[in-house]
Amino acid sequence: MTVSNLKVSIITICHNNENDIRDTIESVKNQSYDNIEYIIVDGASSDKTLKIVNEYAEFIDKIISEPDDGIYDAINKGIINSKGDIFGLIHAGDQLFDKDVIQKIVNNFEENNIDASYGHSVIIKSNGTIIRVNKSPEYNKSLFKIGWMPSHQSIYLKRDLIEKFGLYRTDLGGSGDYEFVLRYFYFNKIRVKRLDEFILKFAIGGTSTSNYHKIFSAQRLQVKCWAINGEKPPFYMVPLKLSRKVVQFTMALWFNLTKKYETE
Repeated sequence: MTVSNLKVSIITICHNNENDIRDTIESVKNQSYDNIEYIIVDGASSDKTLKIVNEYAEFIDKIISEPDDGIYDAINKGIINSKGDIFGLIHAGDQLFDKDVIQKIVNNFEENNIDASYGHSVIIKSNGTIIRVNKSPEYNKSLFKIGWMPSHQSIYLKRDLIEKFGLYRTDLGGSGDYEFVLRYFYFNKIRVKRLDEFILKFAIGGTSTSNYHKIFSAQRLQVKCWAINGEKPPFYMVPLKLSRKVVQFTMALWFNLTKKYETE
């Protein structure tokens, strides 16, 4: 398969995001790579979100608007309706980091013959100020034991893996993404390669960060995610996972002062 033939499905979930859905769509629309299938799953928004989405109807391959059973149910709908060779997520309010992100992801798949790609991310305020940086290390399965997980929306997967390992669980509250990534990356053998690039900008207060204040309570659920898959995490995992947040905030301060992220 050549680079030009690799179809990338990008899924955006949204619900009452009239203030920020346009920026998300534009970040996909402006990609330099053109073999993209774009799917938007709207949870029956009651504001102007769907009106804005429909303004881009010629660009969007499929628009689904109906009630759902939460974030992960909506993501599953998008995956089920996708037809690409690989797929990834960009939630409403968040943005792909620059116009060449998808091209770089495709290159990573083609050059390294992999099943999954991931990269770096930043969390930003509405004024663009970076408040947290998640710079991911080279892949090593054992990193999960010390509290590491790649940024969820930086991950792109071969779509045919879904048939082997399944969709997102919808019964784990806000930890459905953690269990999904843990199941794929740790409990199953897939070929993974980090892309040493920034993949996305998370919007503070958006779908991706709205439960940020619940970091501590989420740890109990994440321990459960290990148990679901038949293993108990090491006792030091949770403390180390929480300590990583301090490092990420420090990196954010550094990047805001130096603007180094713009050239990496």
